[in-house]
Amino acid sequence: MRIFLGTFLGLIAAFFSIALLEPLGHLLFPVPFKIDFNNIDELESKLHLIPFGTHIFVAIVHGIGLAIGLGVSRLIEKNTIYPILIIGGFVVFATIINVFIIPHPLWFSILDLLIVSSILIITIIFLKK
Repeated sequence: MRIFLGTFLGLIAAFFSIALLEPLGHLLFPVPFKIDFNNIDELESKLHLIPFGTHIFVAIVHGIGLAIGLGVSRLIEKNTIYPILIIGGFVVFATIINVFIIPHPLWFSILDLLIVSSILIITIIFLKK
């Protein structure tokens, strides 16, 4: 039961923390024009105009969100690595889907995948010792 609970709450923590932290990037690095971030077509046409800092912030937030989710999961279930693998897999998969749905700059796609993959791999290595 703790495996399921750790996985479920870890996933919720990861995705909610990402959803709550991403808007901070728009406050720290304001977009100099009006854009509806829920409108994919508009986002696609203006994505190249979004400030560099916003892109960096979003990639870092994805990593932070994953770390929070993994931490919550580990607090609940300490005996197995399965929740970590499932949560990490979901976040990496969501990152890949995001890259395909919204045409980000190539450097952002690579950076975003490197950050979330690195956090997952480092966590797995650390927990295996």
